[in-house]
Amino acid sequence: MDSDDAAVELRKLLTEAAHVFSEYVRESQQPGAQVSGRIQGVIADAAQSESDARMFPDAGVGSRVWDDVRDVCAGAANTWSSAFLYKLYAAPAPMGIVGETLLAVLNNNAHVTRAAPSGAAIERAVARKLAQLLGFPSSADGLTFPGGSYANLHALMTARNTRFPDVRTRGMSNVRGAVFTSAHAHYSIDKAAVAAGFGLDSVVYVPTDSVGCMDVHKLRKLMLESRARGVEPFFVNATMGTTVLGACDPIASISRVCREFGAWLHVDGSWGGPHALFGDDPAFSVHNIHIDSFVVNPHKLLGVPLQCSFLIMRQGLNVMRRALGLGATYLFHDEQVCGESDVPCDVGDATLGCGRRPDAIKFWLMWRYYGTQYFTNRVALARNTSLRLAELVRTRTSLLGRWVLVTEPASTCVCFWFVPCALNDKRSEWGGATRRMCTHINDGGSMLLDYATVDVFDGTNTCTLPEFFRIPINNPSVSSATLNDVLNAIESAAAELYP
Repeated sequence: MDSDDAAVELRKLLTEAAHVFSEYVRESQQPGAQVSGRIQGVIADAAQSESDARMFPDAGVGSRVWDDVRDVCAGAANTWSSAFLYKLYAAPAPMGIVGETLLAVLNNNAHVTRAAPSGAAIERAVARKLAQLLGFPSSADGLTFPGGSYANLHALMTARNTRFPDVRTRGMSNVRGAVFTSAHAHYSIDKAAVAAGFGLDSVVYVPTDSVGCMDVHKLRKLMLESRARGVEPFFVNATMGTTVLGACDPIASISRVCREFGAWLHVDGSWGGPHALFGDDPAFSVHNIHIDSFVVNPHKLLGVPLQCSFLIMRQGLNVMRRALGLGATYLFHDEQVCGESDVPCDVGDATLGCGRRPDAIKFWLMWRYYGTQYFTNRVALARNTSLRLAELVRTRTSLLGRWVLVTEPASTCVCFWFVPCALNDKRSEWGGATRRMCTHINDGGSMLLDYATVDVFDGTNTCTLPEFFRIPINNPSVSSATLNDVLNAIESAAAELYP
């Protein structure tokens, strides 16, 4: 295919794609639109282990592929609906989709600067802007990663190799280190500890208070006990926006403890980081706090298409290169230098992988197109909507049962129970009722909700709460009507299941 043919075909395909995609988005945003996917067409054949002749034809289907595209859409979860309140993301902003398409058109690999010159420059500019917004020193820098879990792993691996440099050559045989994290932290910290060779037995789970924030006094006590056993407390993970309750650990106090022990302080702001970047809640501010690394996922609260995660390093990229780089000269020639005189631009050597998407481009294009105020407004709207939902739960009355808030929302997750009258005095059955009602609603297809449970400190002991509804607010289209629809759906499910 010559260049003209490729350009003509691309224009034709993108024109048709624009029609199909915009049609899907328009229909997906209509009231009552299907939210849970229903697999159909040739995809259903594959799911049922039918012959693969239709799924993988010898001769291409040509323009009939748009029927397949529509089938894919029909079988997808509808994140464009305001009734998609299932996970910590929602539909992307339209300019983000343009950015995602641009990445595919360019097909650049950001491991080496010459392979993605504009992508590398944008990534560095965005990382440094985020560092500035966080109040980090001018030495700070960062990289994109395919998700917060992978970014957390890189933070832990960098901290490990910085604290125990012999690991790079001799392995883990003589290393005794402990990782400290809140009992409410994301499971990726556990996985990172396993991948880094410490194992789950080296992860110390710090209890939380009644609202899900790490207990700093217990943290210090546990770190002292670890050091007394000869196990170095080298890494502490604080969470900004816990996965379930959306709580923010007391980072300033944690930082002081880390400084006392010489421990690396990492902040997993995958979910709550936008509140520190674009919000005005002082509980999320990290200015003038010593943090070694910070993760934020713009693909969550900020509406950037999946995936887009940033890891910001206080000491810049050289600390990652020293910890993780191998200097593969057949690939990384270090021909160019950017910014700091000793920091090469070929950043792939600062990661555990090689190939990298220049994901910063789509975030930056959104920033250019919508402006900083767009992100500020998204964060404020999500926070206000969460508070509105909490108020509805707190004040709503029902003949079918009672509404109970788990805790006041700290960010943009609202957690609560609806207790059918028959179970009012049977707390042990609240969790089962939540699961049944949630499944009943999700099976209906027009709304997707989720539930969760956590351990909390009740003032005397740590107890496991019965499962409760967990409603994350991401989508700017979630309105007061949406919130009432959610509560009505739960009451309707209770009426059917607990008549």
